[in-house]
Amino acid sequence: VIGGVGSGKSTVLAMLKELGETVIDCEAVYRDVKKLTQFKKDMVAKYGDVLTDGEIDNKKVSAKVLGSKDAIDGLNALSHPYIKKELDKLTEGKNRVFVEVQVFEGGLLENYFDKVWLVIGDRQTRMNRVVIRDDCATERVEKIMALQPDDETRKKHGYVLIVNDGSLRELQEKVAKKLKELN
Repeated sequence: VIGGVGSGKSTVLAMLKELGETVIDCEAVYRDVKKLTQFKKDMVAKYGDVLTDGEIDNKKVSAKVLGSKDAIDGLNALSHPYIKKELDKLTEGKNRVFVEVQVFEGGLLENYFDKVWLVIGDRQTRMNRVVIRDDCATERVEKIMALQPDDETRKKHGYVLIVNDGSLRELQEKVAKKLKELN
């Protein structure tokens, strides 16, 4: 399950979980990866001072990579092999798993899945969701959005499309319908 910031990926994943599906959030997997000693060493080697009290500090990492596509690509190149290894462990033996992926195109995970669900929504609505959710400035959200592929580009890949432009009830109905189509 992919989509731009504020599209509703997490909401779709929560709905799938309520419907009895196995779900994994790559952000949670990344939080576990950040605790690995070797990953911390690799991060320090690549970015310098990114630790606070021995743990990776997201604000320090963001300060080094946000606003630069090359820096973001470098972070993905470093973290994705670790994330993929953890996903392999978490999905082993499972029949069907839905994974929320924050960074997809151009990463190691791009060809990892059988099907990709793309959650899209109006840009301004997404912006408002993130500003409220993260209590941040619109400029920060704009920087994030600028680094992500736009919905129109992603739609060209033929992903399973979920348009999140209505109520939660409407989204639930769309998710249930897409799930039924898989069976």
